Amino acid sequence: MSPGARIHVGEQRVSEVTFRVMDYSPAGVRELQAGTAGQCVDFEGRDSPTWIMVTGLHEVDKIGALLEAYGIHPLVQDDILNTNQPPKVEDFGSYLFVTARQLTLAPEECDEDFDVQHFSAILTERVLITFHEAPSPVFAPVLTRLKEGKGRIRNQGPDYLLWALLDALLDHYLLALDAIEEEVAELDEELTLPGADVDLGEIHGVRARTNFLYRIVRPMREVATVLQHSDSDLLSDSLTPFLRDLYDHSWHAIETADHLREAVTSIREFHHAVLGQRMNEVMKVLTAISTVFLPLTFVAGVYGMNFENQPEFRWKWGYAFVWGVFVLITLALLWYFRRRRWL
Repeated sequence: MSPGARIHVGEQRVSEVTFRVMDYSPAGVRELQAGTAGQCVDFEGRDSPTWIMVTGLHEVDKIGALLEAYGIHPLVQDDILNTNQPPKVEDFGSYLFVTARQLTLAPEECDEDFDVQHFSAILTERVLITFHEAPSPVFAPVLTRLKEGKGRIRNQGPDYLLWALLDALLDHYLLALDAIEEEVAELDEELTLPGADVDLGEIHGVRARTNFLYRIVRPMREVATVLQHSDSDLLSDSLTPFLRDLYDHSWHAIETADHLREAVTSIREFHHAVLGQRMNEVMKVLTAISTVFLPLTFVAGVYGMNFENQPEFRWKWGYAFVWGVFVLITLALLWYFRRRRWL
C-alpha cells in the first residue's frame, strides 16, 4: 500500500473504537463519551486543556476523521495505526508525536507473561490525544488524580499530562522488572540449597522474559532524551525537571534490566557448573568402584584358570582364602580412597 493509506496493523482487541473526552481546569473536569470526531472537537475547551482518549485502532476511518480534524500528517496516522511501530518522538511544529510500548503483567490465567500494547500520543497547544489498543490499568492513577484534583495535574497544560502518562508507563516497566527480579532471586536461592534440582528450562524462561523486558525498556530512554532536549514551544519550561526525572527513571529501568540479564547469565553458568560438579562426583564414585573391582577381577581370573597342577586347586580352605583376599583388597582400597579424600 502507498504511504498514508490508513491500514491497521495488529490485533483487534476491542469491539468498537471509543472516544473519551475530558476537559479539565482547576475548577473541575467535564467528560464526554463521544461517538464521532466532530463531537470531540466541539467539546474541546477553548481556554483549558483537553484530553481525548481513543481506545481501539481497527476503525481506521473513524480515527482518521479525528486526526484530519487536527491536521495530523498521513504518515503519522500510519504510525498510530501500526502497532509494530517502534517508540520515537517527532516534532511537527504545531504538534508533537510520541509513540511507546505499554506493558503490564498479564493475569495468571493467561498464557503470556506480559500484556504489551501500542501507545501513541499527539500533543498540541491545548489538546492531548492518546491512542490505546484496549483498556488498561496503566493510566488509572493519572485518571484518579485528574478526577479528584490531586497534585498539580489540573493546574498544568496537556504537556504535563503527557509526562504523567509516560511516567505511568515507566512505573509499570519497573513493576515488571521487580517481578522478574523476584524470580531471579528465588532461582539464585534455590541453586544454593543442598541437592537443589533446578530445571534448565525454568532458567531459560526467566532469561527470555528478561531479554524481552530489556528490548521493551531500552527505547524509552531515547524517548525521554528527545523530550528532555526538545526545543518545542509545546513543552513548557516548568516541565523540564519532570522530563529530567523521566529520563532518570528510564535510565534506572535500563540498568535494572541489564543487571537482571547479567544475573540470569550468572545463574545459568552456575547451574552448568553445579551439573558439572555433580557429574564429576558421580564419575569419581564410578571410577573408585571400577578401581576396587580391578584387582578382584584379576584374582578371580587367576583362580578361574582350570590347570590340573594349580597349587591351591585342591586346598580345603582355598575358597575361603580367596574371599578373604577379596574383602581385604576392597577394605584396603576404600580406606586409601577415604584417606586421600577421593570418596
